[in-house]
Amino acid sequence: MSQYLNYAIQLAKMVEGQTGKNPPVGAVVVNDGRIVGIGAHLKKGDKHAEVQALDMAQEHAKGGTIYISLEPCTHFGSTPPCVNKIIDAGIETVIYAVKDTTLPSNGDEILQQAGIRVEFRHQPDAEELYKYFFITKRQSVPIVSVKVACSLDGKQATDAGKSKWITNKAVKKDVFQLRHQHDAVLTGSGTLNADNPQYTTRIEEGKNPIKVILANSGNLNFELDIFKNTNTPIWIYTQNEKLSSNIEQVKIIHLENCSIENIVKDLYQKGIGRLLVEAGPTITSEFLLSNYTNELVIYYAPKIIGGSGDYQFFHTDHIFDLSEVPQFEIVNSQMLEQNIKLELRKK
Repeated sequence: MSQYLNYAIQLAKMVEGQTGKNPPVGAVVVNDGRIVGIGAHLKKGDKHAEVQALDMAQEHAKGGTIYISLEPCTHFGSTPPCVNKIIDAGIETVIYAVKDTTLPSNGDEILQQAGIRVEFRHQPDAEELYKYFFITKRQSVPIVSVKVACSLDGKQATDAGKSKWITNKAVKKDVFQLRHQHDAVLTGSGTLNADNPQYTTRIEEGKNPIKVILANSGNLNFELDIFKNTNTPIWIYTQNEKLSSNIEQVKIIHLENCSIENIVKDLYQKGIGRLLVEAGPTITSEFLLSNYTNELVIYYAPKIIGGSGDYQFFHTDHIFDLSEVPQFEIVNSQMLEQNIKLELRKK
């Protein structure tokens, strides 16, 4: 792989989770063997990576090559098409790592008609980066990650409801980073009332996700800590038409049916591209049974809690045959000071 294409992919990975519904993209402009411009799509509505890189390169872009992690866009959205900027800059060659199968028109043809050489160099690591972006964009839903912290026997709490702290401080730190990589974090009213969490990102330059609360019945205590942070929006989904709040950052969203499908589709329309689910067994199980979970992150503590299984992170009323059970594949594992982190993807 070209080192410059690798740089572009690395730039894209660095901004993953901060571009909303748009894909994370990196771009590098090279001329006469010298990098003259770099760029990354920093947030939804901001300049795309190609534009950032070309603006930095200015006149040095003429006759040069631009390396991009994803095929440049061809449509007008909140910004003009990137292919137009590339043509106007006088770029001679475009090399990209992943074809964007969601584009309304063929970017290669547009660029080639303008006399620009185009090369698609397939890169598996970049393809993995965009895998769920393509799927969820077609479905108009966010990329959904479900996070679970539990004992070796899958308990999120004891039968008495005690859950602080099953996992260790290293896990807590890793979860802060996980939140930083998502646009919103979703939980249920039961978890809020039991644990009084804040769902913040306590890392340097960390981005706090929008907090999404599922409260079908509207049974919420607005004195909880989560409502005392005035810097982050809180969206509450409920079927209770009487639920209201005068807290400035709180938005009540009334739905006739607060199903997983209705909620994730509404969140996507509101600009949420990556959603993290941090909830109790009921909501966790609903997401794992749905067609809307893409990734599962499990933090295992070396403890066996036992008990009845009321707080088992996955439970169903229906008994599945082994051929029917939800299937995942392990894509990464990591030790966090005697706790184990498993990253899985839905098959």
